Amino acid sequence: MLSILGADSVTRLAETDTERAATVWLAVGIVQNVLGGGTELVGGVWNTLASLTGLRRRGLPSALNLFGVFIGLAGIETIYPDFEPLNAVFGLSQIVWFIWVGVVMLDRRSPELMPSAT
Repeated sequence: MLSILGADSVTRLAETDTERAATVWLAVGIVQNVLGGGTELVGGVWNTLASLTGLRRRGLPSALNLFGVFIGLAGIETIYPDFEPLNAVFGLSQIVWFIWVGVVMLDRRSPELMPSAT
């Protein structure tokens, strides 16, 4: 959304002041990268902690949680410029992870999600 709204503002500004429009576009790009386009640190930390909690509490299948830890660590590693391809690994793998979590949660017969009858 930031890019879309930024592009609209920059396009309008470019009609009267192209130099200022270029500066604004640069600022929009920086903010966009800070919010998730450049590194996946926040998402990686979140995914790692959520998956480690899942392993500890055994609320979801272990394989799903281990996959989540792997994905989270890949996201954290994106802070290093040499590991830029991990952005794609993190993003695509997280889609698979979210779908897997959703399928498990929708499966009402899943013993991992059923409350214990004590």
